[in-house]
Amino acid sequence: MKRVLITGVSKGIGRALAEVFLKNNFFVIGVGKTKPEFDYKNFHFIYNDFENFKDFSIDFPLNIVVLNSGIAIYKKLKDASLNDFEKIFKINMCGNLLTLKSVLGNLEKDGLVSFVSSIATLNENNFENWGLYSSSKIASEKALKVFAAEEDLKLLIFNIGRVDTDIWKSVKGKEANLPKMNRLAVAKQMFNEIMSALNNNDFSFKQVIID
Repeated sequence: MKRVLITGVSKGIGRALAEVFLKNNFFVIGVGKTKPEFDYKNFHFIYNDFENFKDFSIDFPLNIVVLNSGIAIYKKLKDASLNDFEKIFKINMCGNLLTLKSVLGNLEKDGLVSFVSSIATLNENNFENWGLYSSSKIASEKALKVFAAEEDLKLLIFNIGRVDTDIWKSVKGKEANLPKMNRLAVAKQMFNEIMSALNNNDFSFKQVIID
């Protein structure tokens, strides 16, 4: 049985992706603050508050690591406090990177690292009130590219558009009424991309836009 570790599995894309992996007979290790109520024997949860990250270890190999955990703080940059910056970077960037560091020795030689980012990081997208969120994701993307180069890791980055998740429920104004993708459909598309990359011996890096 293959094993995948996913951060941020309590809701949203992380939960949907965990369910897709579980239904495809993966052993899923979820990392985060809140344990989801899954009725699967092949699910294991590790508590970790990314605002106060604690190093952890596991004693079995991993085929895939999905770094998904993230929050949004929806305000203009001129109104953002130091606490806002610290919180969003601790959760969206530091927690995910430190998770990868904690389990790096468990990742199989042909294993895969995947990061769940956003279309907000793309050059042409400068969404009002999304500066905190997009800057944390951009920084994470760059840090993971360097990490992957340093450690010779396969890296798959997803830049995902509007999905029916809690992050988009906090949006106000004209963007609030824009159509959103179904999270399970997005998770299934992500799963297919992940499996394709995992099974490709020549794979090194890919950035996939789902919008």
